[in-house]
Amino acid sequence: MDTVLIKLSGNVVSEESSLDKLSDYILSLKKQGKQVVLTHGGGMQTTDLSERLGLAVQQVAGRRFTDEQTLEVLLYIIGGKLNRNIVSFLRKHDISSVGISGIDGGLTTSSRRAPITIDGESMDFGLVGEIDSVDVSLAEQLLKSGFVPVIGCLTWSPEEGILNINADTFAIRISLALHVSELILLMNPPAVLDADQNPVPVLRRDDWQRGLKEGWIKDGMKPKLLTAFEALEKGIRSVRLTSAEVLATGGGTKLVSD
Repeated sequence: MDTVLIKLSGNVVSEESSLDKLSDYILSLKKQGKQVVLTHGGGMQTTDLSERLGLAVQQVAGRRFTDEQTLEVLLYIIGGKLNRNIVSFLRKHDISSVGISGIDGGLTTSSRRAPITIDGESMDFGLVGEIDSVDVSLAEQLLKSGFVPVIGCLTWSPEEGILNINADTFAIRISLALHVSELILLMNPPAVLDADQNPVPVLRRDDWQRGLKEGWIKDGMKPKLLTAFEALEKGIRSVRLTSAEVLATGGGTKLVSD
């Protein structure tokens, strides 16, 4: 049976109209006999709560530095409130779902990420993990029982315990393990936008590299597209970046590896 994994962005989760459209799309996929998995981060909500608590928010090239206080906020947002809210909203639409995270059922096992080089400078992002292994047994059992797994992007390390992880990277690793037919990365704009702010319906690797050089692919879109093209290279058949508003129309940006 085909499985579609949809990675939710923070703005989708915070807007009821977007969740309505997402729910309708999930129901349409299930009517086609497809299985659906949702994964989510919570960057926007984590930043908001951190600022309200007076905690410093540090990000470099779209990646968050995670200290112990930030991790505590992430546990509350991703492991608790946000995950529960998604499950609750889906239930309103008669979609049976179960909220878990990358910690549950041995789903992911990670090591703390080593410092990485960004723009020639070595950066240590703190309590952030790199996935070593994925065991989707729990997710598969939920799917076989007719549930939609809603998976928060936290991971676990034997040495460090709970760790933060990039939500797009997390979604890709789960997608690969489940052999999904399509990976959909939801975001705020309806598609990747070119230098003139026009939607790009198909983005090839050469276009992506050109966008990086010309500067219209920037900020958080840089790591998002990097991980998305890696997903194609590793065997995910279809990768689409879009918003909840145009999700059902097939709109957005489809990535092409060649």
